[in-house]
Amino acid sequence: MKIRSFFTAILTALFGIFYLPSANAHALYVFAQYDGQVLSGKSYYSDMAPAAATYFEVFRSGIEEPILTGKTDVLGAFNIAVPDAPNTTLKVVVEGEEGHKVSVVADRTMVSNSSNDNFMLLREDIAHLKDKIYLHDILGGIGYIVGIAGLIAWLNSRKIKQGAK
Repeated sequence: MKIRSFFTAILTALFGIFYLPSANAHALYVFAQYDGQVLSGKSYYSDMAPAAATYFEVFRSGIEEPILTGKTDVLGAFNIAVPDAPNTTLKVVVEGEEGHKVSVVADRTMVSNSSNDNFMLLREDIAHLKDKIYLHDILGGIGYIVGIAGLIAWLNSRKIKQGAK
């Protein structure tokens, strides 16, 4: 009976993962960069949908109060001018829907004469790849669960065999 319940739970979980994508939980992600003049970035959910019209705050290292606040655009992006202060870091805190909240320290970039849009697109692609959940991650997690269950079953069978002797 226990084995039947175990396999029923596994099949239900697999069905939920592959056939009910809207039932999966989602998280909020953000990336930001600062070139000494402009703080730019983008916030999005784990299903890669933009976190449109979400509020964000900008904190400078060592200061408890936000130095700037704003709202993302319809694509989840933000660009805001921040006066440069040497030897400080900027932290961006985004508060999304349903109580989601995420913070990130903005990466420092060098100011260049060329367009910063290509660099921003590259950073966006890297962030999407980093935050995406892949099938091998799911299968690896299921493998860990089955392996731990097998180890527990093996230890229990050893105890039963030792008790029978």
